[in-house]
Amino acid sequence: MKSSRRTFLQSAIAAPVGLALGRPGAGMLNAMLLPAGQVSFQNPDVIRYDAHCFTINGRDVFLHGGCFHYPRCPQPLWRDRLLKFKRAGFNVVETYIFWNYHEPEEGHANFTELESYIQLIKEMGFWLIARIGPYACAEWDVGGFPNWVTLKQFPLRSDNPESIKTSQHWYNLILPIIQKYQITAGGPIILVQIENEYNYWQGVSDAQKRAYISALAQMAWNGGINVPLITCWTQQARENEYPDMARIADFCNFYPRWNITKEVPPALAKLRREEPYSPEGVTELQGGWFSKFGGKLSVDQEGVGPEQLSPLTKTVIEQGATFYSFYMGFGGTNFEWAAKDLTTTYDYAAPVREPGGLWGKYYEARAISQALGMFGEILARAEAQDGAAQSTAAAVSATERVNGKTGFLFVRENSNAEQQFKLTFFDPASPSHRTVSVPRQGQLSIGAREMKMLPLQVPVAGTTLRYSTAEVLGHGLNLDKYYLVLYDDPGRPGEIAFATESEPSVEGDTSYIYWDREYESVVIGVRFDQDEKALIVNRNLIVMLVPRERALRTWAADYPIKVFAGAEGNRPVSIPFVSDGALLVSSGSHGSRVWADLQFRPGNHELTALLPPVPAKCHVDGSDTAIRYTRTSRTARVSFATPNMPHKPITVTQVRMWVEKIAGEQSGEWLSSPLRPIEELGRVPYGYVKYRSSPFSYNGQGKMFISTFADDGKKVFVNGKLVPEASNNKKQVEFDLAAYARQGRNTLEISYELFGSPNFGENIGELKGLRSVAIGSDAQSATPVGNWQIQRFPAPAQSRGKIDPEQAPGGWGAPVAIGGGGAETLLPLFTWCRAEFDMESSREEWFAPWKVTFEADRDALLYLNGRFVGRYMTIGPQTDFYLPETNLVFGGKNVLTVVLAYTDQPGHIRTLRITPYEEFATRRTRIEFEW
Repeated sequence: MKSSRRTFLQSAIAAPVGLALGRPGAGMLNAMLLPAGQVSFQNPDVIRYDAHCFTINGRDVFLHGGCFHYPRCPQPLWRDRLLKFKRAGFNVVETYIFWNYHEPEEGHANFTELESYIQLIKEMGFWLIARIGPYACAEWDVGGFPNWVTLKQFPLRSDNPESIKTSQHWYNLILPIIQKYQITAGGPIILVQIENEYNYWQGVSDAQKRAYISALAQMAWNGGINVPLITCWTQQARENEYPDMARIADFCNFYPRWNITKEVPPALAKLRREEPYSPEGVTELQGGWFSKFGGKLSVDQEGVGPEQLSPLTKTVIEQGATFYSFYMGFGGTNFEWAAKDLTTTYDYAAPVREPGGLWGKYYEARAISQALGMFGEILARAEAQDGAAQSTAAAVSATERVNGKTGFLFVRENSNAEQQFKLTFFDPASPSHRTVSVPRQGQLSIGAREMKMLPLQVPVAGTTLRYSTAEVLGHGLNLDKYYLVLYDDPGRPGEIAFATESEPSVEGDTSYIYWDREYESVVIGVRFDQDEKALIVNRNLIVMLVPRERALRTWAADYPIKVFAGAEGNRPVSIPFVSDGALLVSSGSHGSRVWADLQFRPGNHELTALLPPVPAKCHVDGSDTAIRYTRTSRTARVSFATPNMPHKPITVTQVRMWVEKIAGEQSGEWLSSPLRPIEELGRVPYGYVKYRSSPFSYNGQGKMFISTFADDGKKVFVNGKLVPEASNNKKQVEFDLAAYARQGRNTLEISYELFGSPNFGENIGELKGLRSVAIGSDAQSATPVGNWQIQRFPAPAQSRGKIDPEQAPGGWGAPVAIGGGGAETLLPLFTWCRAEFDMESSREEWFAPWKVTFEADRDALLYLNGRFVGRYMTIGPQTDFYLPETNLVFGGKNVLTVVLAYTDQPGHIRTLRITPYEEFATRRTRIEFEW
């Protein structure tokens, strides 16, 4: 990921990359006998691809899913997040595998967590795309490179011998894991990505880039990788005249915000020209954007909301892509691995939010994935039909893709205003290539920036849906009748056409009905209302017309036919539940009962279920509930209420504290060392690194000169007094000593703010820490200040991101009040505040994640029961910090530790409140029907 992807996209479209000779790969005889650029596959019966799509186990697939980085989510919560992916209809998960996360110290690697993640992916029925780097980017510290690698100071991401050697070291570790879990070995891994967005890496020639990519590919193949290799935004992989490059499929990444049509179609057209034998795909489709200190939170940014995801995704499909992965599908939390300047939250405004909550973007993503679950195989080989579809409104564009006698119509509003229009399109099933005009009466309506994806001549629900101006959510067999769920905004007209050989029977509220005898079609005009309604077509098809908001929260579950007395056959019975339910958690049956566990927000709810026979009873959480049943449409309606969330906020007004002095003897372990990169000292922290020199003498020398390895923040104190002109992130600073030093001996203390390294750009491999400190009249002749002591971890630290919450050198003081402010002067001190709070026992039926809201006049670090949960900065934007359920003690005491920087006064804390995320709180409710 990068901070200005839009610029990169434009340069990628405009700038050709030259050709240079690369090393031919081993085992390429078969590939080289094929026409230039075509690929042979080691296991084509298991997985292969062509210009249209991937084919897995002999079946064409449309890959659609999201990125989910397992280190950004506590392991016990993986299943919850993946269940939400599953309910959204995703079929693939994408993850980076961060080298520095698994091997932070050279020779000490641990992949237990990764293997558990892969096994869970398999268990839950997903395919997995493994992005193994070595470089990841991803707003992750050093872009995934370990500090012990960057310490070697060779050119990263190059064909330099040290780069090749260390990359081989990493691949020697990771490839045996990947090999074991490939789909060819019964695992879920279908694709392996090497490198990442290599187009934007500067200072390496095209020939060197090609050599490096070739070397990584050879490592992968020699390491047993026999599923396809892919990469993204890497021009060298598109140079298919080189055998190694021909075996690597390159894909696009898109972060256009609202510049969708300007960026996406040209880039995909370029990809098609340059990768003619690979499918069009998007390894990263904008699922949101990250947040940086001093900026806006992801959810507050323009162009990344729910209303943008739908047209962006449908544009990608319209342009012929048959693979996309939302970046992010679930963002999570950076914890102590954030790249430089990145907030702790990695919420990303993703479909699944940081605490696991669901919002409008999730339901938009789900609606599209539901359609792809039904029609993905059609779209996988659909071809664009130039000029086949047209709109009567200048601001509404229409295109068509056709696969044999089926296809899809894409309709887009382009002027950011609601439009009324008519459509004409080519009928793919017509032998005479007829043109169809819709609607028969009146006009259609489309909202500002809205885009629709409409099926043409598709087999659904036991018939053929000729076309529909409303989108399809789902269909199924409801015992002996089929059902079809269509949705649109309330108040809008719609038109539906079905195949029928004889004069049709249509029951229900319609605007008009036409029977086209020649084309064996029934055309039905409808209008969508605030509530769902049903049509019965030819007595065997129930068409549910559902308002958009309720449709996107409609869930279907399959039940065994034996539940229904007298029913024959073995096909499951599909029952849709139309409601405002946030999530279908589970479903099942017992005897003559069926049930569904759905999550609901507090308040009143109406649910409509399609039930074949009249149920005798309905139970909502065990309580008898009245049923309003309509026999002709099989709709059973029930009303119920979800109580208010029982959890209450906890406001902290007092803390206990101790003060850490940089010059203090009890402030932790200190190393005596000359100034050198912190990486040379061992483990690199995420926090404040403190320096103190032996007292220096001042006899009127002019200035102090301070040099650092990187442009990280720092605070400089002379004799305990802040030096503002030196307290910044400049790598070279100097200041007059006269205002701070005194004749004789003086103290010097420096706090170096080491909070991650860049994840992208020329400084990705930067070293950290103080380089030199000297005193004199000029930098060249200045005398170095020597005899340094360095502290990387404070006394309570146990490891990176973990402290002992009980430890307080000198003991915790008596409770003191927070708030009220404090002195503005910055001091070489850190105030450790301890806030204890009791958390009530968890209620299994409630999904109610917790957060701490924190505001202060000083930067701070936050720990929950000893685990790092957040970095707060006064420049914002983050004030809410997720408290993972796995770190909380429910039904017991919890300790929140706050480390205030550069003060000895807890009064700087303005707000300290532990509260649920009310916007995501839902209660699991069991809806049960009995016969």
